Amino acid sequence: MDTDDEGRFQSMNFTPAPENDFRHFYETYLSRCRARVPGIRGIAAKWAFEDLIPGLSDFDTRFILHDAMSVDDWHAMSLAVGEVHTELAVEVPQWARTLEHLPGLNLTVSEITNPLLYYPEFSQWTFYDGDREALEAIESALGAHRWGRRDEIFHLKKIAVYYGPYIRGIDPEINYGAWASKHPLHSRFMHYFAPPVQSMVSLVERRSVRGKLEALRLARRLLPSGDVIDLVFDSLDRHYEVPELYEEPELTNLERRLERYLTEAWAALADHVTLLHPDPGDTRRAVETKVKQLPYDPIEAFFAGTKFCRLMKGRLLFYSRHIEWFDSIPLIENELGRIVRNFCAAPLEAYARTHWEQTLDMDAALERLRGQLTVEEIAGVRRFARIASAPRVDGEARAQSRAAADTFEPVLSMIEKLSENMMKHAKAQGGTDAPGTPKDMS
Repeated sequence: MDTDDEGRFQSMNFTPAPENDFRHFYETYLSRCRARVPGIRGIAAKWAFEDLIPGLSDFDTRFILHDAMSVDDWHAMSLAVGEVHTELAVEVPQWARTLEHLPGLNLTVSEITNPLLYYPEFSQWTFYDGDREALEAIESALGAHRWGRRDEIFHLKKIAVYYGPYIRGIDPEINYGAWASKHPLHSRFMHYFAPPVQSMVSLVERRSVRGKLEALRLARRLLPSGDVIDLVFDSLDRHYEVPELYEEPELTNLERRLERYLTEAWAALADHVTLLHPDPGDTRRAVETKVKQLPYDPIEAFFAGTKFCRLMKGRLLFYSRHIEWFDSIPLIENELGRIVRNFCAAPLEAYARTHWEQTLDMDAALERLRGQLTVEEIAGVRRFARIASAPRVDGEARAQSRAAADTFEPVLSMIEKLSENMMKHAKAQGGTDAPGTPKDMS
């Protein structure tokens, strides 16, 4: 439960942890999606299986596809997976949290094994099921990767997102059902504390540590203040049934302890970071500024958001459906708040800097692309941007999500075309440190 104006929690009624059915979930999800999209070669998800907390974690699915995927195939897959997602959300109400969003990042086998497209998060995926030959080829390729600049930038950006004090209200308490009262600790520990610690440990180890709990265990040895880590594990062992931590002033004290831990751990990275200097006096803004001053690579900037766009139409359509026990309104607001920047403005600006060495806004870049993009595609991208960025109207979020979905196809078509050109450019340049991402898009 969230707090009232006095800062005190209104309910300490805890529902015991449910059965861990994540394996049943991903087996069901893969089977149903594969029946409609035979080109799916495998299913993966972020982090390790032990990081999935029953009743509280979603399942950040990633699908691996065969290499013959066309833009029309991606359009069709987006709709098909969206239908499966919706059906399961209706059929199995207890999976509302697990099904928070459609798979965020979906790649072909050749893309995920291509060094030019290497993305540090790949090493933090668990490959659960599918074509064993394809999955072994992927794991072999990722295992051969050697730590480099792209990895350091990725983890520094991740730290910048989460560094500093916990911001109350930042993490909507939705779709938790009977376990909603445990959201305050789950949010603070697993959503906003574990990710930066995971990146800090990765910087020390010079490898992308796969699991959050694995990272916390390593942090006991590699970073200061192990008693904070012990507190987190004790709470996890009790499925967050630690009543005293929810009451004030203990909740505020907890937030301060987590913040102090990050401050001390950040300073301890001084001998492990090469691209900037961590200082114990750094505020959140100071860390963000240091990270933003890292060398800008337009190819990285192009791929930072675009890799997440292939199933976005299905995601928006899923959110537009009214399912009694699934709250999609905050999720719609989140997507529409970033979607034009991530899939239109930022990639077009990066494309202009890469190919024409000019700084152009979205409209100017679209004009320059006449001939490479069709008239219909250019008009479609502009139509989508107008709809998605329109002011929010109370009671109209689902309708706006559907309207954005209905106009999304030209955006994906544009991204697929421009991605081919960006890859050709990268190859001509003799390779590039592949894309990091400024914000987790799940």
